[in-house]
Amino acid sequence: MSTAVSPAPPQSPAPKGLPDILFAAVTQASGLAILTLVASLVGVLVWQAWPVLESARTYQLWSAEWVPTPPDGASTPVFGARAFVYGTVVTAAIAMLIAVPLGIATAAYLSEIAPGWVKKVGAFLVELLAAIPSVVYGFWGLFFLAPVIQKCFNLLGGPNTGGNGLLAAGIILAIMVLPYITAISYDVCRSVPRSLREGALALGATRWQTIWSVVLPVARPGITAAAFLALGRALGETMAVTMLIGNKTLISFSVFATGDTIASKISNSLNEADDPAGRAALIALALILLVTTAAFNIAARLILSRFDGFRVTKSKPAAADDQPDTAGRRAELPEPPPPGPPVRSAAATWNAVMTCVLAGCFVLTIVPLFLILGLITYRGVAAIQPHLFTENAFRNLTNDQYRQLVAWQKDEAGAEYPMDELGRPVRRGGLGHAMLGTVMMTGVATLLAVPLGLAAAVYLAEARRSHLATSVRFVTELLGGVPSIVIGIFVYAILVGPTYSFIRGPDARPLGFSGWAGAVALAIMMVPIIVRSAEESMKLVPDALRHASYALGANRMQTILQVILPAALPAIVTGIFLAVGRIAGETAPLLFTAGQYDDWPKSPAHSTPFLTGYIYNYSRSPYLDFQDQAWGATVVLLAVVMVLNVGIRLVAGKRVVSASQAG
Repeated sequence: MSTAVSPAPPQSPAPKGLPDILFAAVTQASGLAILTLVASLVGVLVWQAWPVLESARTYQLWSAEWVPTPPDGASTPVFGARAFVYGTVVTAAIAMLIAVPLGIATAAYLSEIAPGWVKKVGAFLVELLAAIPSVVYGFWGLFFLAPVIQKCFNLLGGPNTGGNGLLAAGIILAIMVLPYITAISYDVCRSVPRSLREGALALGATRWQTIWSVVLPVARPGITAAAFLALGRALGETMAVTMLIGNKTLISFSVFATGDTIASKISNSLNEADDPAGRAALIALALILLVTTAAFNIAARLILSRFDGFRVTKSKPAAADDQPDTAGRRAELPEPPPPGPPVRSAAATWNAVMTCVLAGCFVLTIVPLFLILGLITYRGVAAIQPHLFTENAFRNLTNDQYRQLVAWQKDEAGAEYPMDELGRPVRRGGLGHAMLGTVMMTGVATLLAVPLGLAAAVYLAEARRSHLATSVRFVTELLGGVPSIVIGIFVYAILVGPTYSFIRGPDARPLGFSGWAGAVALAIMMVPIIVRSAEESMKLVPDALRHASYALGANRMQTILQVILPAALPAIVTGIFLAVGRIAGETAPLLFTAGQYDDWPKSPAHSTPFLTGYIYNYSRSPYLDFQDQAWGATVVLLAVVMVLNVGIRLVAGKRVVSASQAG
């Protein structure tokens, strides 16, 4: 059996002249900057957590208790991580138990059974499910999933927790990681050589027997990698879990119990941690989370690399169905030949049953998308009023005032506009200032991330076989899997908490929250997406264009700037907008960097409001006025994210794998 050998990229000429040398140095420095960034992230976390790490036994890090301030004032604080590790493991385990079989079944149905139009629509819907922001999942979970779970608790004699707890957090995590498992498993199933399917069908196997005995065993390494990537995402998820888990530091083996995870504990406590030891203990938790998620991401990528090697060496190189398409992805395979005439046998009956089961799993996978979009649209459209966009945050209306206002808006008989205590018409606040702050930080983050990401991508695309480029590529992929809350803590440690007294003087105060800090955190999250999409786009530019440019005497800089980048520009722009869509709904890193501010933002140098923070806070408020504004804000956020994702895919005219956003 022959081995497929990919053609070597054209050899770039040696740099000519000072501009070309400087350009090569800048691109290489951008790659080194990513390595430095990741090394700094790890180093800063270790440095910040060191006061607790070096005295781990004293602070009882493996205790089940968290007592930062002992009641007697004389005992040593206890910063036990066991309860948070337990909550993290249990919620992730629940998520994987639900998502792995459902995702594999959905991928098998889409790749092997579904008609062509169902494949396209199904893959598109799964990717939209992956694009929904975490805080929107949490918001939907609070108002839909938790009440449903509480009704089940009531039937089973469970406690009245409002439906919140380990089970609710696990289910919402399952819905969140399901698109990643499905997307990657779908791709690896489609990469199984067609000849194996044809051979099984020719021997009399049914479609289900072919899937179970041929496709899934061959695709097992890639499916395993998908599960590891999804597990890393589940372990690091913050906002949706924080909103649903109950936030109680305890260990209970009941499915009805509330609890806490590492990420939820950090998000709830870091800003209030005035004691240095308590802050160090929380950062130590973040370090544990980083190491754990990085381990699963490394394992997943190693497994995927071995699967790619198997696919290259074991498949026929000249087969048309094994060649990549113009989008740099494996071309859609022709439909496998249908099995012969149906035979009335146990195998045929089992084939029909499993076909229905796989189709049912596909339906279960996409149902949450319609539930989320339907409920939020139904409840939220009525909250879209001018004040939501034109006003900043203001004191809430009382529940009676809000009900009176709703009655007045519906023009009910005898309803009057509500008045405040002084007899003046009440004034409703809005979230226009938070929308402006989000746009401002997103814009600054884009300006910071795009040059660095493009320069690094140029270096990776042009130095494909360099050992340094390989390291940069690997570290960039790992950076894409770092939990967003860990990135927020890193930026907090370097741009929010420090005083830099050696520069600003001994009386300097901490830098404090700012839009700049929030933008830096978002930019770090954008960089891996931009690097990956831009590198792949530049690799797709035909080598003939490079050869022609070099043959005409152009140097490397001229070839890249005037030939390669313009040719790859549409796909690069698509990647940039996907990165913008990814950060538009972020919450966790901004809690520790941007702060929150109830007035219109002044400049990035000041504390800056952001929309997702208000959705998070208002959704848990007892006031109907704030809840109504949260519904409206969620509709706005979801509309922006959906427009970005749907619009980009329609304009680009090709499918973009949601797995590129994994982590």
